[in-house]
Amino acid sequence: MTLIPGLTSAQTGQTDPSLLFAGFAFSGNFGHRQDLYRYSAEIAEKDNGGQLDDLLRGKLLARPQLVSRVSLQKSDGKRDVTSVAFALVQENVEIQKVDGKYWVLVTLQANVLAFNRATSSVVASYPLRMRFTRVRQTIPTSSELKAMVMEAYTSMNANENIFDQWLNKFEKIKLKSGATKYLRVTDVNITPEAERVMQSAGVSISAVKNQVANFLEAAITEKSGVPIVPNAVGEAIGSKMPLRFADASALTLTLPEEDYAITFSLRDFVSKKIEKQEYFQDIFRPKVSITIKLPASGRTYMDENLYNTLIVTRPKQADVQIKDWDQYFKTLQDLISQLGRQLSSPDDEWLKEHAARALEAKPSFLQSKQLLQELQ
Repeated sequence: MTLIPGLTSAQTGQTDPSLLFAGFAFSGNFGHRQDLYRYSAEIAEKDNGGQLDDLLRGKLLARPQLVSRVSLQKSDGKRDVTSVAFALVQENVEIQKVDGKYWVLVTLQANVLAFNRATSSVVASYPLRMRFTRVRQTIPTSSELKAMVMEAYTSMNANENIFDQWLNKFEKIKLKSGATKYLRVTDVNITPEAERVMQSAGVSISAVKNQVANFLEAAITEKSGVPIVPNAVGEAIGSKMPLRFADASALTLTLPEEDYAITFSLRDFVSKKIEKQEYFQDIFRPKVSITIKLPASGRTYMDENLYNTLIVTRPKQADVQIKDWDQYFKTLQDLISQLGRQLSSPDDEWLKEHAARALEAKPSFLQSKQLLQELQ
């Protein structure tokens, strides 16, 4: 097993102080923090990010095996060494009213980001995503929502603590030395049909593009274990990615050129509403497509149309209120999560239910599986 200098696997038990721990950082243009990570930024701005950085370091120090892999000394930016950071990419807080109660869904997305300060370059990126739900009797205030986001960093429940999840991911990663091939989500396209639905819902098209790219990154790496170059959609513009650290210092990283490019398209969102004697039934279906290509040669590994269906049954006496866009987006996220599994291990029954070409799509999924295995 070969590893990049400065990064050892959890199994070796070796100490290599050349891997520097860079702590907590915001990924993307911090000027867009209101759209990207509103509450996390407010929490960080209270003490210049020190609280979040201290919480992360405290979690790390509680894991001696991981501490042995890093140096906590601050980099001077001159040495040619690898640093690793918790890079927050996205925060989403969604409120749904069900049966008179308010359900709050908190979602955070972050990267285990390995980079080199001296060359301002990304070495590898491993995305992860965490979600939890809280229920309130009254509609939450902005302060209450911020407190819920804070729980994502302080919860004693490791499944609901993004720092615990980040450390779990960090513990498993193994970065290769020598020549490496890179996978990247290069674009999220939206057809006029899908755009009309989004405009009617009053959602930000650019924000949705960014979120979809992030969800896709996390789904692929979660199931396959391969690193992914941060996407070129939204905040990671072209070949550059800005970072803002807890101490308010900033760094713009150069992203490696992708060898394999993923394009994801939102083709349409369709729905149907049915009324029965005792209940309403709402059917939601997002339609998408995914393409995986080798840009250098133009070879196509995959070009498939997919869809996912959600059926919501609402008893008339329950007074369940739902927003169409929330259901579309939830179903889309579920489809992306399932797609991550299918790219690594295609299942015939899933293809019959979700692929427009059904089992005729299987050869392209098998090609993608082989590709991901080669990138591991």
